[in-house]
Amino acid sequence: MKSLAFLALFVLAIGVISTNQVFAEPLDTVRTSVSNYNGDSATVKITWNNDSSAKNYKVGCVSCTPNVVEFTTGNSITIHNVTPFPNGSYALLYVISYDSQNNIITAKQLIVNLNQ
Repeated sequence: MKSLAFLALFVLAIGVISTNQVFAEPLDTVRTSVSNYNGDSATVKITWNNDSSAKNYKVGCVSCTPNVVEFTTGNSITIHNVTPFPNGSYALLYVISYDSQNNIITAKQLIVNLNQ
């Protein structure tokens, strides 16, 4: 089972590296824009389409040291000091939308090449 999970993760990583694109689950439209990358950190603006059922969004960075978590009620957020995984330029971010009762509506994982 572990080898199957590793194989799936490996195929995803190869796909990201070979296409040099941002990936997100196909639930809503999510766009990223990278600026000020200096080899160590960058500023990433994340925008998404309006969803009238979503009342709050949680946005975070898993690859960042320390991990970053921010909240917003809008359709975009800018995260500063986004750091990639060690020895690379790819960062792992996420967006989670919540309804008015704080139940999760949608969760998205984003792999972003900071060196774009």
